[in-house]
Amino acid sequence: MGHPSLRQQAYEQILAMIESGELTKGGATSEVRLSQKLDMSRTPVRAALQQLEWEGYLRIVSKHGVLVLDSSSQRVGDLLDQIAAMALFSVSVAFATRPGELRDLSRELTEAFQTVRDASVPDTSELLTFEYDLFRRLILLGNNNEMAKTYQSSISRLFWHRNDGRWFAPYRTQTDEQVGVLIRSFGLDAEAYRNALFDYLRTLKMTWR
Repeated sequence: MGHPSLRQQAYEQILAMIESGELTKGGATSEVRLSQKLDMSRTPVRAALQQLEWEGYLRIVSKHGVLVLDSSSQRVGDLLDQIAAMALFSVSVAFATRPGELRDLSRELTEAFQTVRDASVPDTSELLTFEYDLFRRLILLGNNNEMAKTYQSSISRLFWHRNDGRWFAPYRTQTDEQVGVLIRSFGLDAEAYRNALFDYLRTLKMTWR
């Protein structure tokens, strides 16, 4: 396997700076400063910035540099809606073609969720990982590689593992119940699943920082 290109190295390093907070959301930098920091020419850095702009992490503004996008409520809402739409589509397909697989998955995740709940007080990291994996597995039911890639990108842009407000008072009991209902719902029928998914989505939007 070959070494990653300079463009890929630049992309990964700049993304890591965004995710770590070294490049502050809502802040500004420049192609020149990033090139100096990464000790690279401007060509691979420019290509990396263009990819990050296309993915929604930043905006390149002529004569003003590079603006790191913040997690505005509109942007967060759009990304959460996108994840929910993919999960709705994938599970709807499975309801029509593989209902037995959904029932098995519901039983498996019900047990897994109970284990996480019992082991993760007051630490929320396991609950956040469970949520991430829950959506990932639901979207994979659609057997669509592009949706799987979009999910990974959306989760990264949302900084999912830093947003845990729903797992603290006064929302924790509500979130706990909603996730449990969601898991049980895809062992029932499409309407129950749709209602449970959108109840949970509303809580995600309400508690996101």
